[in-house]
Amino acid sequence: MMAQIGHLPFYVRDSRCQVVRICESRPSLVTVLQQEFGPNRLIPDWNELVEDDEIAALVISAPRSATGPLTLAALQAGKHVMAEKPMAHSVDQASRLVEEAVARRLIYSIGFMKRYDPGVQAAKTLLDEMITEGRLGRLLFARFYDFSNAYAVPSPPHVRPIESRSERFPTWPTYPSWLPEQYRTAYAWFLNVASHDVNLLRYFFADSVEVTSACCLGDASVIATMRHGDVSIALEVTKSAVGRWIEGMDFLFERGQVRVVIPSPMATQNVSEVILDDERRQIVGERVRTGKGWSFALQAAGFVDALIGLRPPLTRGEQGLDDMRLIEQIWQRVAA
Repeated sequence: MMAQIGHLPFYVRDSRCQVVRICESRPSLVTVLQQEFGPNRLIPDWNELVEDDEIAALVISAPRSATGPLTLAALQAGKHVMAEKPMAHSVDQASRLVEEAVARRLIYSIGFMKRYDPGVQAAKTLLDEMITEGRLGRLLFARFYDFSNAYAVPSPPHVRPIESRSERFPTWPTYPSWLPEQYRTAYAWFLNVASHDVNLLRYFFADSVEVTSACCLGDASVIATMRHGDVSIALEVTKSAVGRWIEGMDFLFERGQVRVVIPSPMATQNVSEVILDDERRQIVGERVRTGKGWSFALQAAGFVDALIGLRPPLTRGEQGLDDMRLIEQIWQRVAA
């Protein structure tokens, strides 16, 4: 699904790159992809992608447990990589990938497209200004929340396969070796869903985030508290489907706040809303101007930007590894 709607169309349209091969073996998808992108691009075996010297970069959208080993094989073959999240399922796994990319001087980007959301970009700029200038006083508290387990809006057109893969990808464990068995299912769910929110948390607080507490009751909700200097941070994630997408960020200052309301990933025409309250200026609920563009499309353009040397991707492998470190710290608290 994600390859069809969130990746392929944008690379095909980008005149700065050429989509040489598409790997798919399931007949129901092969037929559709051949009709849309041409029969000569389709191949069934992922090893052919890795071994093809004509290919400079790979975009990997695969089962989550296979993303890590497929990425490692691509990097070992000297390919630049943009891989869907999660990049891996443990710090040890992620470290192997980053070490390989760094050693070979390859671009390794992780698919956290929400950093490319124009509203998130506007919020980052605004927050940095507020902190630097002190217009709202000291930043006291930040909250990151994600209460959505369903997209809540129709996905762009795509075709779902009617059969399973006849050949399986290599896989890695979906949990760190130290994690008790009772938490492994919840951990895998959290990593898939909350990795976006952890990535955003670290976008706004890049350094020195310390986990102070974490709780997971059952397998459908996680609450963690952190600190960044004198700023308290809360992360709240639940497995809820209420008919609308509920995700966002709140930044509370002494004399105001910045709120960010994040849209469903499938809302192709929407960007995050940024809302400002400023007690000193008597402003309540002011909508901050943002740019336009679907985050998936902007992410694809960002990877091509990196390939042609314009600017690095917004989430490099090293930053994804730091996300994984914070995630493991949260679950060490859960399991303590």
